[in-house]
Amino acid sequence: MLSELRQPWPRRRAGSVLALACVLVGAMVLPAAALTVEEIVSRKGIKAWLVEEHSVPLIAIRYAFVGGAVQDPAGKEGLADVMSDLLTEGAGDMPAAAFKERFLRLGSNLSAASGRDAIFGGLETLSARFEPSAELLRLMVTAPRFDRESVEQVRAQHLTDLAQAATVPTKIVVDRWYAEAFPGSVYARPITGTSESVARITPDDLKAQHARLFARDVLKIVIVGDIAKAAAAEAIDAIFGGLPEKAQVTPVSKVEPRTLEAPVVVTMDQPLATATFGLPSLPTDHPDFAALQVLNHVIGSGDFDSLLMDEVRVKRGLAYSIKTSLLNDSISSLMLGGFATKNENMGAALSVVKEVLAKTVREGPTQFQFENAKRYLTGSFLLDFDTNAKVAASLLTVWLRGDKPDYLLTRNQKINTVTLADVRRVAAEVLKPDRLIVAIVGDPKLTN
Repeated sequence: MLSELRQPWPRRRAGSVLALACVLVGAMVLPAAALTVEEIVSRKGIKAWLVEEHSVPLIAIRYAFVGGAVQDPAGKEGLADVMSDLLTEGAGDMPAAAFKERFLRLGSNLSAASGRDAIFGGLETLSARFEPSAELLRLMVTAPRFDRESVEQVRAQHLTDLAQAATVPTKIVVDRWYAEAFPGSVYARPITGTSESVARITPDDLKAQHARLFARDVLKIVIVGDIAKAAAAEAIDAIFGGLPEKAQVTPVSKVEPRTLEAPVVVTMDQPLATATFGLPSLPTDHPDFAALQVLNHVIGSGDFDSLLMDEVRVKRGLAYSIKTSLLNDSISSLMLGGFATKNENMGAALSVVKEVLAKTVREGPTQFQFENAKRYLTGSFLLDFDTNAKVAASLLTVWLRGDKPDYLLTRNQKINTVTLADVRRVAAEVLKPDRLIVAIVGDPKLTN
């Protein structure tokens, strides 16, 4: 429903989040449309977005340090990923066990994760326990321990995960797609690294990378819940004010995927072939991005009335599901999709995908498809803003994409102004089958 908001927050394995018997399950009473997002600035000049919501005694914080896996040194890929997991493994004068025991007693939720171009974290707590919980967050952010024993435990878990992922087609195919689409770029490297690169990571590497990336000038913070503006500004300084002012981030230029003449195949002996396909897309600040959102829903929402599902599954039974998503960050803008089918059907399925793209360019969506997509996008947008944590996470994504605090109000307005002519124009600009990059895992038959 809100994939365009949530995508930068990475998916994590269950063990990477310190979720300790939380009682943070209350829903927000105010409708999301009534939320007021205010930009505040602390005394130390740290900016944050604030949503005051006093009907439920909960506070949620989401933050990001811009500069994630793309900042990993060559040969130490996976450093940001390992570091984010270790942030909850002891801080200050508390080793891992003591740190976790303290949070168990508070009943709060502390999390950390890494993405391609940011390191994320969050706190959820009862407002009555905010001050001691915020102090633990401060220690986690400013003084993580990276004890050797904890490093070895987390490394062992990562190596196990990497060994398991080496047999998972959906993981293999996405990593290969990025490697083929962005050869020679840091964007091509897997966020989780490799078994060889993770094995090389030392506590000193972790300490040095933390010192480079955790600084106030690359920090974005969202606070939602039972806290007043003045108290929120004080909390920002108390938690993050001790960080260095400037990060040592290596600039990464924007990059577009290259063109490939044929699908790239990773041969694997299995009954199904798994494909990832993608195209260069439009950034979120492009004037036609709202039209692209409508177009993407028409083509690849994953619902049975989307063009790809109708042609690939309903009419031909070539795949159980097929979907496209718009992925945007500071480095690239993509329309990425995927599906799985029998090896012998892969060539036919890819032909249908290309024909759907070409036909959409030639004819565009019908009036009914266009209006249906707009109704869904505007009607479903705010339904999922039902907890402080979800609001904070979504607003953080909005900010990272470069949008303004009024996005919750302007997003639907922009979609409502989109015309069918706009969508057809964007289709001609984006849906270019000759630019389609395809990676496949399996033993596919690629000729019809």
